[in-house]
Amino acid sequence: MTAEAVTVHRSPFHGFPRKGIRFFSLTFFSPTTTTRCCAHSHPRQPQGSELVFPQESPRQQPQQQQEPSPGQPLLRSPVSGPPTQLQRHSEAVLVVLTRIRRALATIADNVTIKGASASYPKTNPEFTTNPILNWHTFPNFAAIKAEHVVPAIEVLTKQIEATFQERSKRMTPTWEGTMGLTQDLEDDLERASGVISHFSRVKDSPEFRKAVEAIQPMIVAISLKMGQSLELYDALVKMVDNKETWNSLDKEQQRIVEKSIQGMKLSGVAFGLVGEGNAEKQKRFNEIQGKLAQLSLKFSNNLQDETKAFAKIVTDRTELEGCPESLMKAMAKNAQSRGHGDGNAETGPWAVTLDSPTYVPFIMNCKNRDLRETMYRAIVTRASKGEKDNEPVIDEILSLRQEEAGLLGFSSYGALSLSKKMASDVGTASDVLERLYKATLPAAKKELAELTEFAQQQLGHPTPLRPWDTGFVEEEYRKDRFKYSADQISEYLPYPRVMDTLFEVARDSFGIDVSEMSVADQNKAGLTTWNKDVKIYQIKDDASKKVLAYFYGDFYSRSEEKLSGAWMDICVTRMKDPISGDVRVPVAYLVCNQPPPLSGAESLMKFQDVTTLFHEFGHGLQHMLTTVDYPQASGIKGVEWDFVEVASQFMENFAYEDKWLSRMAKHHKTSEPMPSEMKETVKKSKQCLAGLAMLRQLHFAMLDLELHTQYKPKGAESVFDVDRRMGEKTRLVASIPEDRFLCGFSHIFGGGYAAGYYSYKFSELYSADAYAAFEEQGSSVDGRKRIGRKYRDTVLAYGGATDPKEVWREFRGRDGVEVDALLRHSGLIASP
Repeated sequence: MTAEAVTVHRSPFHGFPRKGIRFFSLTFFSPTTTTRCCAHSHPRQPQGSELVFPQESPRQQPQQQQEPSPGQPLLRSPVSGPPTQLQRHSEAVLVVLTRIRRALATIADNVTIKGASASYPKTNPEFTTNPILNWHTFPNFAAIKAEHVVPAIEVLTKQIEATFQERSKRMTPTWEGTMGLTQDLEDDLERASGVISHFSRVKDSPEFRKAVEAIQPMIVAISLKMGQSLELYDALVKMVDNKETWNSLDKEQQRIVEKSIQGMKLSGVAFGLVGEGNAEKQKRFNEIQGKLAQLSLKFSNNLQDETKAFAKIVTDRTELEGCPESLMKAMAKNAQSRGHGDGNAETGPWAVTLDSPTYVPFIMNCKNRDLRETMYRAIVTRASKGEKDNEPVIDEILSLRQEEAGLLGFSSYGALSLSKKMASDVGTASDVLERLYKATLPAAKKELAELTEFAQQQLGHPTPLRPWDTGFVEEEYRKDRFKYSADQISEYLPYPRVMDTLFEVARDSFGIDVSEMSVADQNKAGLTTWNKDVKIYQIKDDASKKVLAYFYGDFYSRSEEKLSGAWMDICVTRMKDPISGDVRVPVAYLVCNQPPPLSGAESLMKFQDVTTLFHEFGHGLQHMLTTVDYPQASGIKGVEWDFVEVASQFMENFAYEDKWLSRMAKHHKTSEPMPSEMKETVKKSKQCLAGLAMLRQLHFAMLDLELHTQYKPKGAESVFDVDRRMGEKTRLVASIPEDRFLCGFSHIFGGGYAAGYYSYKFSELYSADAYAAFEEQGSSVDGRKRIGRKYRDTVLAYGGATDPKEVWREFRGRDGVEVDALLRHSGLIASP
């Protein structure tokens, strides 16, 4: 993220923003919107010539994101100080998708799809010819087109509705009579909507957008019908009330049932009961859900369109003084793609754009203050005027959310949102933010004073610093203090070596083997991807060699079709068939937006790209290393929103360890190791200006809660007035009067972080304390391996099937979290 302005995310799993689809999970019924290689890589191939696809049945083949920018909210919390990290994540990583992700059940020769405990016939040809429906573990991405979207969802939702209506008549207060009758329906809908959601973010096009807009009402309608089923709700409640039945369930099943009941209440199931005004309330509640889905999608599309549309064409190279050569090349290519010049980085012209891979390094390095101001003003006013103005969209979203909360009996949308999170109430979340604020403010003020003095004395830069200055001055300050720029450091971080090191960390810490599938093996298995640079990886247990999972890796930016940011998302969820005992292994998507390699060279990674990769891989591990057999709560599914970032933030710490940094940091041309002084620069960068970085994130989190608890739509204050008022407390460099960054705050208006942005800092408390468990082992190799295995067997294994407080108690051996661990890692308090 960048200085004084924002930064862009992660992920989240819940990460995981989803574009264009608002879905009511059949398991945890509350509405959810979540989502996150190179030809010169050196893949480690799987052992042996045979590729193993556990429980895979043949697929019937049809015939022939960064550093945020000002105004770009961070999708995951930064750990290395400004500029903050790009994340799981990016504004797009937070467009409306759904957490729902599982695979379609097996397609038998008789065209009957078998669920875990039920099956229903599917005679419509779409089920065997449409690539959105006709797959089991790996979608046939090469066959998917926009024209497949609407027919697939039309056919599927009609079939699910008819089947659910028939099954509702025979629901009983047992696991088999409730979850057993909905699991395959949920699986089908999640599989189809999941592949559409993913495709819309990595292969965006006007045609695909139009198709997503068309299916959204269908998905909302079927989700509401199932989420408001009185027959299902009654059976679940009776199951809890019947002591004998309840005690026959294991603890994971009990949590799933309890969470399902809570989710159905938040989905308005009570409006179906006989009572005065209930019918009208149900109608209005359902109208709100449909409208919110449309508005969220509109917000994201407006922002994406405005980001793509803007470009500042520069013809005089001297105006770009300070920009590194890699950025000059990228901007020349940007200009060429827009019809200006031939892409020559020496002669230009150059196009400065608002996508993160361009904007962030530009605002950090360009010495031209006037041009920085122009770009800053452009990014904080995106989607704030004309046909793409998001202000009325924001106002209507906030108004509808407040009305939704009132219908459900909550005082505010914030209270509704927090009721299903680990923090449980707004007061707890606010207390955590306030405690961090008090610990951070003195350090942030001191850092700003140091920056101001440095700007005056070393740079001759005008003061006081303005929002378009802070990113530049911070980068110059780092260069002066640590002697190395981000570009110089990237010379020692070639993408293939970083990937290899990441996989070594996974083997050493968690006992797993990660290897890239060869093109030959992919072709042999009939697997396809959506782009030539996308790779498929296999994960095995290092001891038993048992296949545990797969994941797709899409790591390079493609601004013409791929949303910015970084995220992990679900392709297939682990599930055990209760009849056959077969286990379907999970499959994930890991998506980043690092600059692609230029002129045939290896892709060089900025260190923030490295930590972003580690972050998203952490999300992926929680999905892929789960041992939960129930798809309703397997992997990241069902994990409380404010605990789900723990696994991702935890992984970032390994990138700073001397052992792993030394292993991955070798010059891309000479293979010389990174100089010791430079390594120290990287390690210290985590704490450099950490106070200002944390204060920015606290501003976003506090503003989010304020808008969703105290703000009155159409009242005396506008949302921008609220932002300015909150900024008087949390912004040390004042924003400009024209600042409309909220029009680009995708996390809370286009994704799943409404009244939940605090989750980044809340999770970071736990991730820092989790890493402290490794630090406590000192140099003991055996001790670290033991803690790593314990972490795998608890935090990564239990998914959403165990209360996070119990998970923490088992892993850490105590209740509660040690707040000082985060403050110590951030350099805000001294180490003991």
